[in-house]
Amino acid sequence: MKKFDKELAVLQKNLSDMGDLAKSMVLLITEAVKDRTRDVHDELQDREERLNQMQMDIDGDAIRMLTVYGPVATDLRYVLVCTHVTAQFERMGDQAVNICQSMRLMRSDPASHPMLPELPKMADLVCEVVDDSLDAYFSRNPDKAAAIRSRDDLVDALNDQVIAELLTDEVLREVLSGARDIGDAVAQILVARYLERIADQATNICKEVIYLVCGDDVRHKRRKP
Repeated sequence: MKKFDKELAVLQKNLSDMGDLAKSMVLLITEAVKDRTRDVHDELQDREERLNQMQMDIDGDAIRMLTVYGPVATDLRYVLVCTHVTAQFERMGDQAVNICQSMRLMRSDPASHPMLPELPKMADLVCEVVDDSLDAYFSRNPDKAAAIRSRDDLVDALNDQVIAELLTDEVLREVLSGARDIGDAVAQILVARYLERIADQATNICKEVIYLVCGDDVRHKRRKP
């Protein structure tokens, strides 16, 4: 095996490890959304530091390989895409931390005031999208990647439901009268927003799959209905 091929295999293994770490952060924050009594802040912070370091290491290796070997065609696309995908993994980790911080804004008792039912449902769906996007990437399956992109609409719809439910006239009147703490409403809106962003980042990975395998750059193309 050529030296470049060996280094490419190592790059893919490191990227797979980074993807697993990002996915573990999404799973961890999903558990916290389902159970507000669980504090995952310290675990997330530790994993985020590792995720950031992995991004810098992988990107550094990719740049060196481009400089030293000057790959072409599919190999060139793969090394370039690696740096795009690390950015999406790193942002997933950031959003997981953001969700954790947003949940700390909530002042109500977790036992008597759980999250809106749409939020755990949304978190589960986001976990599925992230898991499937990683599978599509590492199996280089553009058909699966294209199918996953359509599921982002379901996450968007749940995000819209959360906003609509928390910004009704009745809720606003309760907030103004002091009957409801605005911190809870704001926190849940932020949680939904960050979950929606994780799904977007998973969708971006699916776009990279299509570019990697087919050479078609669909990052700024609207998906056909």
